[in-house]
Amino acid sequence: MIPIYLRENLLTADPDDCMAQVVPEKSQVWTQERIDAEIVKLGGVTEAALAAVRKNEAKVYADIIADGGVINSDLFSTAFSVSGVFTNQADTFDPKRHAVNLNATPGTLLREAAKKAKVYKKEGSNTDPYITQVTDGVTGDTQAIKLGSVMEIVGSRLKFDKKDSEQGVFVKTVDGKEYRCTPVGEPKPAKLMVLLGADVSEGEFSLEVRTKLTGNRSESGKTLKSGIYSKSLTAVN
Repeated sequence: MIPIYLRENLLTADPDDCMAQVVPEKSQVWTQERIDAEIVKLGGVTEAALAAVRKNEAKVYADIIADGGVINSDLFSTAFSVSGVFTNQADTFDPKRHAVNLNATPGTLLREAAKKAKVYKKEGSNTDPYITQVTDGVTGDTQAIKLGSVMEIVGSRLKFDKKDSEQGVFVKTVDGKEYRCTPVGEPKPAKLMVLLGADVSEGEFSLEVRTKLTGNRSESGKTLKSGIYSKSLTAVN
């Protein structure tokens, strides 16, 4: 079942309406290792054989994407988009001004499975930070963020103590590296401005806000709360 909290809707003028925030339980988060273990339990394949197939499958997918191909499988489909401004019809793609973005959507099998999932409402309020949108302050792009640009982060309960190194805005790249972004100005509950450092690895990254502030958002507690942006972003040069 899908657990949801209802929280204030920052996208409308109505002060009372709410939006659902999905907050999965730890037991509902399936890593590749957990998935593989379940496949082995079904029989017909050993753990070693499955690992070999996974490796080959990943290489084939990567080669298809690197060659500009698109994938259309029962599990997911991919598509490319290009961001950035072209000055005129004669302009050509420039990696310094433009970025190739990979988009993925669920395939037929996953779409049908999603229709069967049940939803239940969790009582109480969720006081974790919540991010609704991230925008490149220079280009206005909401998916591709240029290295060295200021990111505008909109949401709720975002304020943090920038003097505490445990708190702040953190990005994690696909190679497992984590970076703490430098705040620009004073953090506010509904909006943050931070710098995406030039030392961040290019490619996809996840974004997370961590804070210990509670109550009126000026008092600091001991518990570190975090909110992860639901969309994947891409760091580009």
